[in-house]
Amino acid sequence: MAVHDPYTILSSAIRIANATERSHDERLKTLALLIAEAFGALSATFYLLDGDSRVIVRKISSAFSDICSRDCRIPGGRGIVGLCASSGKPIRQDCAGCHPDEVVTGNERTIAAFPVSCQGQSLGVLALGFAHDAPLTDDDRDMLAVVLIEAAGVMRCKRQLESVEKRIRELSFLNRINGVMLSTIELNRLIHLLLTALTSDQPPLFDRAMLFLLNERAGILQGMMGITSARQTDSDAPPEPRTKRRFPVRNVDFDSVVKATRLPLDASLNQISRAVLERTLLHVQHPDQEQPVDRTLTKQFGTSSYAVAPLVSQDRVVGAIVVDNRLTDRPLAGDDLGILHLVSGQAGMAIENSILFHRLEETNRNLQDAKERLLQEEKLAAIGRMAASIAHEIKNPLVSVGGFAGRLKRKFTPESEEWLYADVIGREVQHLEKMLSDILFFSRKTTICYTRCGINQIIEDGLATMAVPLEQREIVVDKRFASRLPTLLGDCQQLRHVFTNLISNALDVMEPQGVLTIETGLARIDGKRAVSVKVGDTGSGIAPDVRHSIFTPFFTTKEKGTGLGLAIVHRIITNHGGRIEVENRPEGGALFTVVLPTSP
Repeated sequence: MAVHDPYTILSSAIRIANATERSHDERLKTLALLIAEAFGALSATFYLLDGDSRVIVRKISSAFSDICSRDCRIPGGRGIVGLCASSGKPIRQDCAGCHPDEVVTGNERTIAAFPVSCQGQSLGVLALGFAHDAPLTDDDRDMLAVVLIEAAGVMRCKRQLESVEKRIRELSFLNRINGVMLSTIELNRLIHLLLTALTSDQPPLFDRAMLFLLNERAGILQGMMGITSARQTDSDAPPEPRTKRRFPVRNVDFDSVVKATRLPLDASLNQISRAVLERTLLHVQHPDQEQPVDRTLTKQFGTSSYAVAPLVSQDRVVGAIVVDNRLTDRPLAGDDLGILHLVSGQAGMAIENSILFHRLEETNRNLQDAKERLLQEEKLAAIGRMAASIAHEIKNPLVSVGGFAGRLKRKFTPESEEWLYADVIGREVQHLEKMLSDILFFSRKTTICYTRCGINQIIEDGLATMAVPLEQREIVVDKRFASRLPTLLGDCQQLRHVFTNLISNALDVMEPQGVLTIETGLARIDGKRAVSVKVGDTGSGIAPDVRHSIFTPFFTTKEKGTGLGLAIVHRIITNHGGRIEVENRPEGGALFTVVLPTSP
């Protein structure tokens, strides 16, 4: 058909294309309406090419009731407009050759597609739907070519504007990421803010984001956190404006799965480890087909395409970020992966700084604890020296008092009041002498005379020492000695003192006819062979508020205790490279567990 008034059509096209007060989509929609009317087409549709992938991604048609452009995805060479875009030549075909994303009203017989380009740059395709098979005349083609020049100018400006807006969004995003990195040094919060930035906005960069940290000692990648976007997945719901931010959610199930994931650091087992070891961003398009296939990974996170960005800081890999679009099945765009690559570089340094900061804090706390322990030890050493000096001064006259009390007892009959007084003096002198002996033992630096000791025999010697008070209180001794225990290298005399003290303490807290349980067996301490001894009683147990203090020097709950018995026990066991622990038994009473290495 011939255009009746070509000059009116041309002037209208120029006026529409230069109406800068209107959006590019509005101008293209108006041009589509003008072309459809001028050439008697049932529909006129502009298809816009993506600049990078050469795929048609947007369409604006006279058949649409609204002005907005709509998403589509027509690869080059597919359908009528795809063939036109890839060949760069006009094509006219029957509607049967249309791609599902091409616009048809249902009454067309043929579709005529024309490439739209500007300065050698392909921008898109114009498709006209006709109810007849008649081709355009030469005059029609010439007029359409002029109109398409104006449309190409609008499409080129639209692409340039979108490119600038996209760059601004990228820079804004990177600026926000930089703010996130500087806002906190706390590791978990830093990871949360980072993953939130990757899955926020509308639309988000990615639907899901996960972060793994490298444990070099264990040779694994440890899942730290997983976050999903909060975007709407209902296709019928109206789109939200880009100014309205949508914040992601920390899906509890997804986060738990990520945290429970341990990936061996082996490139032959999974693609995430491969990206970390090769220190390169990896786009895995078909997880169920890539080699190697990690069945556990695909079962946990699905088979959708994902990308892995290693977190590198000063030539050291600290972990990896894994992203995908499983919720919406959107392809991972190259530009988005470029942003991920930039973000991973900043994130690697920020996470490394956070880890180093926490290590520094821990070291500082350890130094403070060591300083406090040293100060406490200095105080205790001063107290010990003073106590030892006082004990030496007191011990000599105390011996004289005890001797005179004994002589007085011999001069009186046991029924006399004077004998009772002398007996009380003698017993109190014995108590003071024991206290002074404990103080002197605790205050002096002890040496260990190493010999081969049998732990069962040492306990038997301790029981023999306490045989009289055990019989007087009718205490039942339940011995559960393991046979063929290895001998240990230690000071038998000091170890006998340990178990005599523990038996004595158990005797003090039990009622008559109580049960003293002593069990020996094999054990390990710091990877070495060891023997263990468990001493249990049927007393009232140890109150939780004093349990942490029972090995502290001069701490006691007894009326006439020195508070040094368990402190001496603890020191002897520690000097032998062992450990002592205490707990309350479920059936009642306390249980002391001593573990001693067979060799220091």
